[in-house]
Amino acid sequence: MQAETLSERERPRGADGRRPLVDFIVIGAMRAGTTMLHDLLSGHPQISMARMKETDFFVAEKNLPRGAGWYGAQFDPARPIRGEISPNYAKAMDFPGVPERIFEHCPGVRLVYVLRDPVARAVSQYAHSWNMGELSDTPEQMARSPEYPRILDASRYARQIDNYLRLFDPGQLLVVDFDALLADPQGQVDRILAHVGAGPMVVPPPARQNGNDELSRVPKPLLRLTQSRLRPLLTAVAGPALRGRLRRLLARGPARVAPAFPELLLQRMRDDLAEDARRLRQMTGQEFARWSI
Repeated sequence: MQAETLSERERPRGADGRRPLVDFIVIGAMRAGTTMLHDLLSGHPQISMARMKETDFFVAEKNLPRGAGWYGAQFDPARPIRGEISPNYAKAMDFPGVPERIFEHCPGVRLVYVLRDPVARAVSQYAHSWNMGELSDTPEQMARSPEYPRILDASRYARQIDNYLRLFDPGQLLVVDFDALLADPQGQVDRILAHVGAGPMVVPPPARQNGNDELSRVPKPLLRLTQSRLRPLLTAVAGPALRGRLRRLLARGPARVAPAFPELLLQRMRDDLAEDARRLRQMTGQEFARWSI
């Protein structure tokens, strides 16, 4: 499909005849390669990814009050396909009601859900929060706190999907395995582009993954600044490429190493997530062969 035919094709429209706010949304999962995917899709000539990666527009506690005008301004009007990535959209325990808001505003939206080994994802989320200074508990302390069910909730992929399939047609949701995305970026991005209605593109080798190692070398005060109320301004004046260069420039200090998870706790997590992983395989037909559960 070429750009000129795509721009002419009829897209789902709301009751007022206008095009939807967004054409596709990557709903997560957190720590499953969403930043890498954002960078790849931003290079597609037909796709306008939101200027603010993780707009969190459909999260009532975050940017929903900014309004549709603010959200629409996140996209380049010269590109026919609008897309965004917000992993908070698949955190039902922390942010309930997101699927309902998405359905209310854009019922025809295409959804993409990138998944990673549920235990590895949860451990990576812990390390990210620890490096950002948002969490100071050891893994053992975290496991006895309210943080434990919250971290595991984002790894309960079948439960998250249930919330969307109550509203959306199953054909609107594409599930992508992060391991497959790393092993075959071209093949998996081809799947995603076909799903969202974009033409093919040659996928360059990923420049980076959104790993904790780089973040662990950036001073914590600077990391907290990027997550403060200044974040929308920083995002507006610095695009993804510039933000990546700045992060690499600032990652000069000694690495902070998050505490390791003891095997007993890892096994508890595998046990707690096993039933959800079983249901996920059943509902998607995918093996997720390299996962630990």
